[in-house]
Amino acid sequence: MREPEPAGRPAPVLPAQADVAYTTAVWDEECFTVFAEGRDPGVCPSCGRTGFYGPRVGNAGERYRACRFCGFFQDVDGPPTRAHPSIHGCPEWPEVARAPYVWWLAPRAEEYQCPFCAQMVRAADAPATAPSDDPAHPWWKVPQTRTRFYYSRLWENWPYTRGRVFL
Repeated sequence: MREPEPAGRPAPVLPAQADVAYTTAVWDEECFTVFAEGRDPGVCPSCGRTGFYGPRVGNAGERYRACRFCGFFQDVDGPPTRAHPSIHGCPEWPEVARAPYVWWLAPRAEEYQCPFCAQMVRAADAPATAPSDDPAHPWWKVPQTRTRFYYSRLWENWPYTRGRVFL
């Protein structure tokens, strides 16, 4: 296990991923495999964990893949990088899987609107440590190599992730 990074600064992407192309065709295949065919989730190409990684669509329709455990982030046709973790911590901020919910900011983002209280939050004012960089984080206890059904049921246990795609 690598050494934890300071809060808000996830460890760098593993060097083995630096030259891996992520095309629209690859995104389409990952998306179809997981969501249309219901196959078991793949492992994060950076941290190797299951249950946190998958293809995603942003609010503006951008396509990317990301891991909610280590912060791996890669836009279609872009290089792999790391998203930045943040925990606003307002009174409405939820707990997910026995830890405060982690909001992941795209690598270039400096602020976000809190989805729970609607305040604008500067990333520098609400840093967090990526679960992968905190050996005591409860998400380390999420069992690995389970089925899509298992992870869907796991995330159904918390109100914020109930009914949402959380892989």
